[in-house]
Amino acid sequence: MKIISTLLIGCFLCTCWNVSAQKEKRKEKKNKQKSEVVVLSQKEQYKNTAQFIEAVKERLLGNYGVAEQLLQEVLRTEPTHDAAHFEYANILIAKHQLQDAIVHVQTAIQLNDTNIWYKIMLGDIYNMTENYTESEKLWKTISEKHPENIEYLYNYALSLIYQNKLKEAVKIYDKIEILTGINEDIIYAKQNIWLHLKDIDRAVKELEKLIEAYPKEAKNYLQIADLYNTNNMSDKAIPYIEKAKTIDPTNPEIHIILYNYYLSNKKNEEAFEELKQVFAAPSLKLDEKVKIIMRYFPLVNKNPEYKKEAFILLDTLTKTHPQEAMTWSVYGDFLSQDNRLEEAAAAFEKVLSFDQSKYVVWEQYLSILVDINQWDKAYTESKTAMELFPNQALPYLIHGMMATYKEEWETAVQSLNEGKKYVVDNINMALQFYYHLAEAYYTLQDYKKSDEYFEKYILQNANNPIVLNNYSYYLSQRGERLDYALTLSERANKLSPNEAVYEDTYAWILYKKGEVEKAKEWMGKAIKHGGDTDPDILEHYGDILMKLGESNQALLYWNKAKELGKDHPQLLEKIKAAKQE
Repeated sequence: MKIISTLLIGCFLCTCWNVSAQKEKRKEKKNKQKSEVVVLSQKEQYKNTAQFIEAVKERLLGNYGVAEQLLQEVLRTEPTHDAAHFEYANILIAKHQLQDAIVHVQTAIQLNDTNIWYKIMLGDIYNMTENYTESEKLWKTISEKHPENIEYLYNYALSLIYQNKLKEAVKIYDKIEILTGINEDIIYAKQNIWLHLKDIDRAVKELEKLIEAYPKEAKNYLQIADLYNTNNMSDKAIPYIEKAKTIDPTNPEIHIILYNYYLSNKKNEEAFEELKQVFAAPSLKLDEKVKIIMRYFPLVNKNPEYKKEAFILLDTLTKTHPQEAMTWSVYGDFLSQDNRLEEAAAAFEKVLSFDQSKYVVWEQYLSILVDINQWDKAYTESKTAMELFPNQALPYLIHGMMATYKEEWETAVQSLNEGKKYVVDNINMALQFYYHLAEAYYTLQDYKKSDEYFEKYILQNANNPIVLNNYSYYLSQRGERLDYALTLSERANKLSPNEAVYEDTYAWILYKKGEVEKAKEWMGKAIKHGGDTDPDILEHYGDILMKLGESNQALLYWNKAKELGKDHPQLLEKIKAAKQE
């Protein structure tokens, strides 16, 4: 609304001049039947002018309510105050009351038909309300009165374009071109119109004007070549490409045009050779290269040849733009997709060395560090990410997870409790927080909190066998709610049958319930499914066998557990006692 601001200053100065030049002001109030003359005394005039000036000031300060009230008073005293109607329209626009604004601007124009700024505002409002028919009429009238004003002609052309009167708009652009001479903006505007109308020849003719005016500009030839390429007329592109080569043989844009040319003619090898030249040109924008390389992204896992080409281009990109964060970000994406996770982590580290402001990069980087078991680094880097992005949940989750790995349980609980506040509409992430909090609280022997988070998890997802198994095992260790624990363990075994760890838990709960024979049966399944290499399962089996009076067999399994590295005092005491029997 820069134009309207200019008008405001004009109206303001005009009002002030009128105050000093006239002792009395006579204005006419017109209607269909008669013209009523309103005469203000000098005192009334000064008061009304002061109120108008104050209204303008309040509007500029953004106090629209005060300004509106003052303007209403001005118009009650002097209904034919054209500038007040205009100012009132400004306020109505700010309040999005556009139809009311139109009424006041039209009134201002009726009262003062010579003020061009009023008409400009009306044209702007017509465009805002998509009343392009009225906009066209208005700008046509304005441009006819001011035929050499380019800005008015531009607005006239725009009103025609909005109505899809494209050929008429071209005629207006022709008038502008007569006034300005060769103008790239006008030529491109007309070219786009002809392209929209699918008239390639006329679009080319517009661009040919640039060649006539600037015959030594290679880009003008390349634009026509590109236009032909993109419209399946690549045979006509060659003369323009050749001409551009003679003018500027080192111009990297030529390689882009040739790439498109070869691609449209299904000459893939030649196209790729040109593409390598494109990626090797430092002067070409990185953004454009990234757009091209991202076309490969959905294809590299489907076609080995595409993967090979993609990584050739990516290697070139890292050599041509080694100091750009975007280079390494794209490289990291491709490496990650190719499951080259350690290399991907290194690429994302490069990104962060240049720019730490992109959260999505941190998210990718931290997740990969966890996947490749670089847990110490994940711990320290997640802390940095927490400080940079205090309202993002994932860094807190990873920091909490890594704290449990380091057995820093208090830190884990603190990070996880803080991070879960920032989970929004992501049930899977919320479940991760619940699970790790449940485990951390259990280790801290805060069983009430631990159970609370296990229950929260199961309420949302009762189909995770790991969670069901761990929770049921913890309950059995404490000898609490054993029937409920058995139900949870039974479900874990149904969801993931023949898993030694889950069968061991089920057997252990039965043992705790006193159902020792059934416990032995289930423990036999656990041993059969790989439990014979797990010292915890072997110890449990020994405990069950001892309960059944099979002390020699119990000692055998306890010794196996000891041989596999389990040597806690309770186990050693059990072995000693069994030997003495």
